[in-house]
Formats: sequence, structure tokens, C-alpha cells
Amino acid sequence: MTDKKEFVANSLKDAIQKAAEDFGVAEEKLKYRIITEKTKYFGHKQREIFIEAWRSDGSEQQGLEGFIRLLLEEMKLDLKFDLEAKSDFLRVNFFGEDYKLMLYQNGNLLNAVQYLANRLFADAIGKKIFCECENYRKKKEVELSAQAHRYARQVRRSGKAVDLPEMNPFERRIIHMTINKYSDLESKSDGDNFLKVITIRKKTNG
Repeated sequence: MTDKKEFVANSLKDAIQKAAEDFGVAEEKLKYRIITEKTKYFGHKQREIFIEAWRSDGSEQQGLEGFIRLLLEEMKLDLKFDLEAKSDFLRVNFFGEDYKLMLYQNGNLLNAVQYLANRLFADAIGKKIFCECENYRKKKEVELSAQAHRYARQVRRSGKAVDLPEMNPFERRIIHMTINKYSDLESKSDGDNFLKVITIRKKTNG
């Protein structure tokens, strides 16, 4: 049975580093889950992250590989993939002749594969799983960030809130992160579905 140990630090990165040093392995060879996150006050705010970590024998990653391989075969897509392990996430990179099908209609298939991969394997692997194809997400991130900045300037000029079209979780994350850089603005998601509308507005107390 795999030994599991608990570690605490002021950040997730530091907690993972502690665990790697304790087990004597590279961070990429670890699996972990966040147990809890606390904020303590000792004259100033201090954050603490508690994680449970253990060595990975690679079997969970092999399960993910088999699942994706079967998925591509069943859909008859001429695509290949590789896995890129980082300390806090695992990236699946797709490439091949049918990459346009993976990115069709705003990357719907890519998003669907990522959703399934996380639902089925993220807990076992102990890491968030991201799917990428032909640098789509990287390019989209630049595009969405620029769009968010334009809307932010518009809201500042007019003082009126702006509703953006429905977006998936990846797209919403980029918008929220960008708007968070403006101290006088805020962004809120609305809706109960996978796709949600984002509203950008001025803070009422700002």
C-alpha cells in the first residue's frame, strides 16, 4: 500500500516541495490532494495549506493514456498525444491531421475531453488535467485577456455594466483573472449550466 503523509506550508508550491524532499523524488513523481486551507492571524494574515501526498507508481497515468487512446480510436480521429507532467498539473497535448476537429466550434471537443479526463482521473492522479491542441489555449488566453481589457476600459468610461456572451469554464477563468487586476472593477458569473454569462461592472464600494 502506498504510504501517504501530510504536509503544511504557506503555499501549495512550498507544500509540494516539502513532500518531494521528504519522499526523495521529483515533484512530478508525486500525487497529492489538498486537505484544507486555513488563514491564521498573528498580527497579520498568514495562509496555511495542508496537503496529503504520496508517491506515484504511474498506473493512474497509464489509465488516462489508455482512455484517451480508446477515445480517439472510437471517434476515428487521426490524432496523437503526449503527456506533460508538471508539479501541480498534467497536460495532454494533442496533435495530428484532425486537429481542426478537436478545435471546431470554439474548442468544444477539446473542452469535452478535458472535462471527462478530470472527472475520471484527476482525483486518482492527484493533479488537475489540462488538454491542449496546437497551442489553442495559449492563443485563446491572449485573445480573451485583450478582450477583457477592452471591456474594462468601456465599463470605466461609461460606468455601465457589460454582459459578455456565454463562456465555458476555461474562458471565464481568463476573464475573471484579467478583471481582477482592476481594483475598481469586478466580474461575476451567472447561470447554472456549463456555459455561463459574465458581467463586468464597477465595484459598489470602489
